[in-house]
Amino acid sequence: MEHPITTSSSLVGETGITPATVNKALGHLEQLGIVKELTARKRNRLFSYAGYIEIMSRGTELPDR
Repeated sequence: MEHPITTSSSLVGETGITPATVNKALGHLEQLGIVKELTARKRNRLFSYAGYIEIMSRGTELPDR
C-alpha cells in the first residue's frame, strides 16, 4: 500500500524475491483483477494496485458545475 503504482524491479529490490517469482506473482494478481498493468510494454512495466487506488480516489471528483 506504500507504493500503489510500482515496477516489478522495484518489488524485487524491496522484497528480495527473484524477478521470475515477482513477475509470476504479478501475472496471477493481474488475472485476478487485483493489479493492473498500465504500460502495455514487455519491459519496465508499471503496475497499479487498482482497488486501492479506486478506494483512495473516492470523493475526490470535482463537483459538476
